[in-house]
Amino acid sequence: MSPKVSALIGGLAGALEITAAYPIEFTKVIMQLYSKYNKLGAMNVMKHTIKSDGFFGLYRGYNLLLMASIPKAYVRFGIYEYLKQNWFTESNMLNTTICGAVAGAVEGLVIHTPVENMKVKLIHDRFQRQPQYRNMFHGIYSIAKDKGFKGISSGGLITMFKEGSNHAIRFPLFLGLQKMFNPYFNNNVARDLVTGSMTGILCVMLNQPLDVLKTNIQGLNSHKYNGALDCGRQIVRKEGFFGLYKGVRPRMARVAIEVSVTFASYNLIKGAVLNYLGVSD
Repeated sequence: MSPKVSALIGGLAGALEITAAYPIEFTKVIMQLYSKYNKLGAMNVMKHTIKSDGFFGLYRGYNLLLMASIPKAYVRFGIYEYLKQNWFTESNMLNTTICGAVAGAVEGLVIHTPVENMKVKLIHDRFQRQPQYRNMFHGIYSIAKDKGFKGISSGGLITMFKEGSNHAIRFPLFLGLQKMFNPYFNNNVARDLVTGSMTGILCVMLNQPLDVLKTNIQGLNSHKYNGALDCGRQIVRKEGFFGLYKGVRPRMARVAIEVSVTFASYNLIKGAVLNYLGVSD
């Protein structure tokens, strides 16, 4: 299958994933930005949001991520397949890891950095005493006007590193677990959902601190930090080492959904397209 077709299928899979997982993403960001909400726990944060703003309060900023989910997955799967087919053609774990790392780093720089800056600021604003942004479009306009290029590029390096490490782990781990569990499943979708969930949970355990640093650097209080290392030092000094693991439970749930739904739907759609075209993978 060509990288372009793989990218299109990945984009559709990404849209399905963000729709399923966004309320947990919203909860995770709030817990990472506010220590008091982190202490409440994910369920209480969700209850508080629903009580204040109704169920769709959990989807604040969703439109932005939905619009970004298609190009995000398009870039990830397109670059991954291109590298596999043209540069790292031998099938082994090292090549899979390199392809995943490069695809994730490019995705992080080109897509995640501007989108995550907007998303985090919009969610952060929602919990201010006097929110500034009336809606997503007003928020994007105000951030671009007031903060300029820095408003959409903060934390670019750590976002790139986080996404590169994410996919350097995800692709080889998912494919390895998929192969391991294949004899135990008659249904490929069920197999991919289980292996995807396991992959997502293990990824979070390995790189949660990077996500916490990214969120704080991209929030409305980013001016308090002189880069990622200073942000990490301040968090550890005020909250201890486990301050770097704020929001870890909802992120585990969110990433488990993300990886399982993305890979399961990607493989399902890819199989249907290949079957329609009458070709093998």
